[in-house]
Amino acid sequence: MFWLRRVAALGGEGTNYYRVANEARWDAQGHYRNRGGARMIANDQELKVTLERIARFQEQVAHLRRVETNPENYHGAVSGFLGEIDRMQLEVREYLSIHPADVTSTSTS
Repeated sequence: MFWLRRVAALGGEGTNYYRVANEARWDAQGHYRNRGGARMIANDQELKVTLERIARFQEQVAHLRRVETNPENYHGAVSGFLGEIDRMQLEVREYLSIHPADVTSTSTS
């Protein structure tokens, strides 16, 4: 969970900023991904969803960088988002590093 002042959340006062932070833990089918990485990107649709989440998190960090006046609050607020961005980017890299034929050949063996 990431903590943000309500006015620092992208979208302002009406934004459900807790929802934004928690979305990174859910895949396209609504399955929870644990921190150990047991549930990884399995197809191109999940890749698309993960890339969209990365973009939203990057937008949130950029927004915080513009509006947060206290450096300590800024660093505390963005550290969780940056960690999630790193984790999701690693999943994207791992998914893209495997050719579809490799997945087919290993699943039929």
